[in-house]
Amino acid sequence: MIENLRKYTGLIIILFVLVLIGFLFMDTSTMRSGGGGRPYMKVEGRTYTDKEFSNLGASAYQLTQSLAQSGDFPLYSFLFGMSGEADFGSQKAMENFFAGRMLLRSAKEQFGIYPGEEEIDSFIRKLRAFTGPNGEFSQEAYRNFIEKGIGRLGLMEGDIRALASDVIAQAKLAEILGAGLTANRDAVTKNSALAGQRIGVDIARLDIDPIEEKIDPTEEEIKTYWETVQDAFKTPEKRKFTYLIAKPTFPAEPAEIAALAADATEEAKAEHEKAKAARAAEIAEKRRKAQLETGGKADDFLYQLESQKDLSFDKLAEREGWELKTTELFALADAPAELKAALRASSTPGTAADELFRMVVTSDPLSKISPAIAIGEDEWLIARLDETEKVRVQTYAEARAEARARLIGEQAAAALKKSAEEASEKIKVALAGGKSFADAAKEAGITNETVSLPEVTAGYQGDTTKIPSGLFNAAKYTDPGTLTVPVIEADRAFVIHVGKREIVKQENAETALEADFKRAEETTRIAAFNSWLAAKTEAAGIETLYNK
Repeated sequence: MIENLRKYTGLIIILFVLVLIGFLFMDTSTMRSGGGGRPYMKVEGRTYTDKEFSNLGASAYQLTQSLAQSGDFPLYSFLFGMSGEADFGSQKAMENFFAGRMLLRSAKEQFGIYPGEEEIDSFIRKLRAFTGPNGEFSQEAYRNFIEKGIGRLGLMEGDIRALASDVIAQAKLAEILGAGLTANRDAVTKNSALAGQRIGVDIARLDIDPIEEKIDPTEEEIKTYWETVQDAFKTPEKRKFTYLIAKPTFPAEPAEIAALAADATEEAKAEHEKAKAARAAEIAEKRRKAQLETGGKADDFLYQLESQKDLSFDKLAEREGWELKTTELFALADAPAELKAALRASSTPGTAADELFRMVVTSDPLSKISPAIAIGEDEWLIARLDETEKVRVQTYAEARAEARARLIGEQAAAALKKSAEEASEKIKVALAGGKSFADAAKEAGITNETVSLPEVTAGYQGDTTKIPSGLFNAAKYTDPGTLTVPVIEADRAFVIHVGKREIVKQENAETALEADFKRAEETTRIAAFNSWLAAKTEAAGIETLYNK
């Protein structure tokens, strides 16, 4: 055999070189996920797997959200810019985030935007999430976040650096796209002056409750309303799970340290404290090892399910000695108490049930198995989706109560708006006749006591049970002596009379104006980037593949 190989030494060397070259030039961007994965999404003609989505989409979204909570604007800008108009934290937001990130990475190559290692280091060191008590970068906070904060997401330090690179790239691309766009300094100056106003107002409030009480639609009206918008009345999705909760078994604690005698020496006291500290450290270390062991078992459980096709969820759980529980079909809002357990150390608020309802089922049977979900202080939940009851349109009998409530709500809202507009016209006439605002409001049929505020500023925060939210913005353009457009809220309306408006010159007006102008320019750049991303998204032919 060896002799035969020697005959082809040259050929073997050539083949080895070709294989090596192939490895050097192959696309390794998705190798980390390992094992391929199932097709999940197509962006610009390229198919990405569920593992790529999990790493660069869902997990990265939660990572960004976690870091942004400390108050860094670039991260918020990146999170919302990439997520589009989807509901915050939703599956759609994560899919938009992933697709946007892939389009951004293509743009990095197109525009030659390659943030360097020092630039990434500088960005990370400035993040508030890693700031210590002295206001400086804390290596300890950074290492704790990497070791304890992102492991549950399946991420590593390189993922934070990759995210930082993309956030930096977004800002640079926004500068390129917005290079020819500038904020209007005159408009910024005027808006800055408007923001420095002091406004005196009188306010009258109309409540919706008395209006709603008088509305009593007939059965025919309710049914006609339901027939018109029946698609709006749907049953919630229901799911049935079989699940286990893996809990660590903690070893017995070492014996308590005996109390010291009252006349113990200082040396004895020091030894006693040292022994107590050693006992506490031993307990903590044993608990940590037990927790790690349980987490490892949960990971191994999932690995065996994936790699050993002959093992079922039930048999494997039984072999591990874990108790299985099966639910009835339930809606997310009616989840069993045990599945309402809070997620542990998660940047995404919610419960285990929220995670279970985020599961996306594909043709692969393993997609019905949840990841190991960290709950409570030290437990892991793993579930199998057994059955799903899809959302459907409700029958009239099922929807009647909600349809009636909605119809009354819509009619009451329309009546409230009409009443506010009519009261406003009556008050205008009364004011022109020399009446006070309070008397004019009473004559218009408003029974609530009026409120007078002599000085409302941009930062004013009053009693919102009596005044509208956003009062300053509602009044800042209204001429003195006139009424604003009625302010309509969900359950009340306001008629607002502006008595006076005066501009107050600030001591640091020029500095504040310059800051406003910089913010306006930043807003312009962000708008340019968002417009670019929207156009790229529309042209990218984005397609989800997990339901196919």
